[in-house]
Amino acid sequence: MLGTLLLLASALQEADPPRFGGFPGQDALSYELALEVHPAEKRLEGRVRYRIEAVRDLESIRLHARRGPEWSVRFLGADGEPLEASWERDSVELRLPEVAPAGTELLLDAVLSGCPPDGFEFEESRYGEPLAFTDHYSIRARGWLPCEDHPGDRARFALELLVPEGNAAIASGARVEGIGSGTSSRWETRSDIPPYMFAIAVGPYARVAEEGDERLMPHLVYRQDVERAREALVHHAEWIRILERTFGPYAYGKYAVVQCPTRWGGFEAPGNVLLSERIFDGPSRGSGTLAHELVHMWFGDAVGYAEWREVWLSEGFASYFGPWLRAQTGGRSLVESLRSMRRSWLGSREGRTRSIRWDGFEHPDRALNANTYPKGAWVLHMLRVELGDEAFFEAIAEFYRRHAGSAVVTADFTRCVEESSGRELDWFFEQWLDRRGCPRLSAAFEGGEIVIRQTQEDAPFRFRLELGWEDQAGRRVERAVRIEERRTALEVEGAVRSLTIDPDVELLFRPEG
Repeated sequence: MLGTLLLLASALQEADPPRFGGFPGQDALSYELALEVHPAEKRLEGRVRYRIEAVRDLESIRLHARRGPEWSVRFLGADGEPLEASWERDSVELRLPEVAPAGTELLLDAVLSGCPPDGFEFEESRYGEPLAFTDHYSIRARGWLPCEDHPGDRARFALELLVPEGNAAIASGARVEGIGSGTSSRWETRSDIPPYMFAIAVGPYARVAEEGDERLMPHLVYRQDVERAREALVHHAEWIRILERTFGPYAYGKYAVVQCPTRWGGFEAPGNVLLSERIFDGPSRGSGTLAHELVHMWFGDAVGYAEWREVWLSEGFASYFGPWLRAQTGGRSLVESLRSMRRSWLGSREGRTRSIRWDGFEHPDRALNANTYPKGAWVLHMLRVELGDEAFFEAIAEFYRRHAGSAVVTADFTRCVEESSGRELDWFFEQWLDRRGCPRLSAAFEGGEIVIRQTQEDAPFRFRLELGWEDQAGRRVERAVRIEERRTALEVEGAVRSLTIDPDVELLFRPEG
């Protein structure tokens, strides 16, 4: 999710206390939904059939869920009888008629009616037309869909959707043809996803086709923005080919983007990405966001993260490979993007005070910050420099091959990189992921030596540093040196002029002074 950091404040207007764990005693296997959506009336009606496995003996099932003054939720057992429900602020405990032994698959239903308090939005577009869409990140799916609202709990989804005439609709999964009229459709996911990634959008959309890949469904955009959208929606087929060639096959049955008033710049719903309604307004027509969100189909979606603190495995990857991808089809160079991200991170509070995997945030939304976006991208770039291109891209592809369809933690990634590259890299990942900040550097020519100093207060970092200068004949010289101490001296012959630290943009550092 590009969810540009400028939009983060609006996404945090409802600050919730920490309560973002899962329910380890049970495993949601599938959600089967039948919904009627009425955008103009701001009304949702439907039913959810759950299939849940008891991981241990269970007397009750717990789901993340919310009630509201205009929102009714009732639960029924497999026999159709009401289940006793004990509600807390954002969860519900459902008492089972009898103890379910470990390994048992349980069926139950939820009956939904009204206008949900969160997560399923009824809003007007900027042109005044009624829309309905999910906006789940991070823990808002529970606002309408009782579920295990946790990134590590993945399940299959199926949806039968009924919408009023005059509306187009899209939902997670592949569309199953041959059901009802144009106002009804069925969608089924072909792989497991967490509830926050399940997405629906309904509205009076225009469809914009994009050629080059049969998996590209017509994109859903505002009718008034069709021409601008056509200018932007031209690269996905080539981008998909590059990503599949580099990392592995696309994991989903379709791909489309949907314009809507999401609180984020973009949200990486698998197969039907949600985009800000102003996405096509700028001179680049949102191409950076489009590339970022497509990369998420590989990293963040197909390979997910099992804990909120691990969100860098999604946003850091998309923040690096998005610009890398865009640069291959005429966008600005990766070096330019890295310079921009370095400036952004150096100016951030998180860059000075927190590590990437710091988990003391008061809400999962707070994990989206300058560390998980630009610093996460820079960690990958520095890993690429450390390993070399061939070993780096093979390690990332192996990570995708091993873990597509599952949710992982950083240890899974680091293990894969070490095994693929044959390198011991604990020192690298510890200092860049679990330490705050970066090296503060100065370099000066002193008495026949170039002296590099680390001047930050805490322990020295370990890294490869490229230096560039002009010799006494005016020739450009570049030299790489390994840095591990506070002071490192490099002997050189002759004069040194125009000394430059990191001329090729390979290191995340803070200049002294």
